[in-house]
Amino acid sequence: MDEVGARHPKACITCAKAKVRCFPETEGPCKRCRRLRKECQKQAPGAHRREKKSVASGSDVAALEAKLDRMVAMLAASERNTRERVESGPETRSSSTVEENPAAPDEIEGQLLIEVFSKRMFPLFPFLMMPPDITAEELRREKPFLYLNISMVACQNAPRQREIVHAVKEYVAEHIVMRGEHSLDLLQGLLINVAWFVSVSRFPRPRNQPPDVLKSEEEIRQAIRSTAQLDTFVHLLVAQSFSLGLNQELNYQKNLNYALSYLKESINDDSHTPVRTLEERRTYLGCYYLTTMLSTCVKDLGPIIRFTRYTDECCNVLDQVAEYPTDASLVQLVRAMKLADKIHHTLYYTDLHSSSGSSAPPPLGLSIRWLEAELKQLKARMPSQAPHNAILQLHYNTLELHLYRVALINEPKPNYGDHPLIQLDLLFRCVEATTSFLQNILSLPSALFPFFPFTIMCQFGKAIVTLSQLSLYDHPGWDRAYVESIMDFDQTVDRITGKLEEELPFFEQALAQDPKSAELPEIFGRMTNRAVTIKRMHRRRKEALEQTSLPTNAAPMDYNFMIDCPLDMLFPFGEMPPIYGQYS
Repeated sequence: MDEVGARHPKACITCAKAKVRCFPETEGPCKRCRRLRKECQKQAPGAHRREKKSVASGSDVAALEAKLDRMVAMLAASERNTRERVESGPETRSSSTVEENPAAPDEIEGQLLIEVFSKRMFPLFPFLMMPPDITAEELRREKPFLYLNISMVACQNAPRQREIVHAVKEYVAEHIVMRGEHSLDLLQGLLINVAWFVSVSRFPRPRNQPPDVLKSEEEIRQAIRSTAQLDTFVHLLVAQSFSLGLNQELNYQKNLNYALSYLKESINDDSHTPVRTLEERRTYLGCYYLTTMLSTCVKDLGPIIRFTRYTDECCNVLDQVAEYPTDASLVQLVRAMKLADKIHHTLYYTDLHSSSGSSAPPPLGLSIRWLEAELKQLKARMPSQAPHNAILQLHYNTLELHLYRVALINEPKPNYGDHPLIQLDLLFRCVEATTSFLQNILSLPSALFPFFPFTIMCQFGKAIVTLSQLSLYDHPGWDRAYVESIMDFDQTVDRITGKLEEELPFFEQALAQDPKSAELPEIFGRMTNRAVTIKRMHRRRKEALEQTSLPTNAAPMDYNFMIDCPLDMLFPFGEMPPIYGQYS
């Protein structure tokens, strides 16, 4: 008799070994064994029953202890790596090894591009300092994404530049979107990418092809995608800065895991106080400067990076340490953007007032004098021997222009108080600021014009638009002929494009020596065609005004044509889709 509770397997030994279903018969072999003519043997009862262990053996206890030791060691190593990362800066390597991307420049090409960037481009945007003796191989190994972006913006071979553009996009997709990484390398690369966005070639434009005609709908879609991509990269830049905590003091780091981070720090016996590096401070200030400049001259991005006490601390630290001669200029540029933001929210605010409706804003003249005093103090702090002081002067002119062009606003009318002549006074000051800016930019060496970052290009765009507005402003007592006598609009645009064309022979010579390329850098075609477009728009508005076809209370020029639509300074010359034809 079988043991009670014993298991009686149904499958025979042959079917069990084959791991197939067994169909036993009442007598004789199962159906499968009979069909295959194999020996069919029944399994003994209880053959698969496992013995129950009531008490853990000594080997099991030892295995558990070893497993716990490994877990403790892993946690200790994780905490040690975290401390090391904090000590050296909140950088997480975007790649443990140098990624061999076929589009990335090799050591020889990369070294030439780094030299172009250091000599021609860095002085115009001094927020990224590289050791003067760094090699291309070292930069590629330590900061591969920064290396890619420097190579991209410094490359003047349009087909080659587009290859690097695709490599940059793939890197962003893999490391930021797919892996969710954040590092100083990624942030600095995005900073360079956005700063020189307008100088990058987006699609082929043969030299013998007119730059004012789009070949296909695909080019139109590509141009629109390229313009819209700037918004994405700006917000990726801000997200990287916040993820790294560069906008906060190290002893006040708040993140999505703030509660867990606090509890972990409270039980950590390490009393080491991390220190923010100067490189991190420069990078964070570069993010603030760039986003505020875009809000001032292109479109309102909102206070995505605010000037805080910590921002002021970073400025003071760099001002006192002055590790490099450009640090003083860097700090002054940031403080200029702080004042630009204050001017914007004082004179051009769009947010609802939190105060009661009974409290009326002060007369415009009082606000202007208050802001003028701050601008005067800022100018007094200008470094006497800083490199490229002319670039700083351009920013001061832009602040004055931003301050005084409030007089061009018609609806709603600003509050001039009991002094209606204040508007005319502000208009004349706006003329002075605009002409000063344009004269200063014309005084810069023509060799700089092909390498201007977007921060200078958007200031130039704002000045040109303001000059057109002043030349066409229809208001009693305002003399438009006086403005034209001070600075003629068409002649000014031609002089600006002429500065760029002075460098054209140098690039044509380089193009002739390169049999693989038939394209000049896109900046030449863009600026030439943009100049034609702007002058045509200005001329049409001037003719309409002379024929009294415009209402007297209408603004003479839609300022938003460079601010809110793809015809702004980001949109390539001659690449305006037909849907924007109403601006032609």
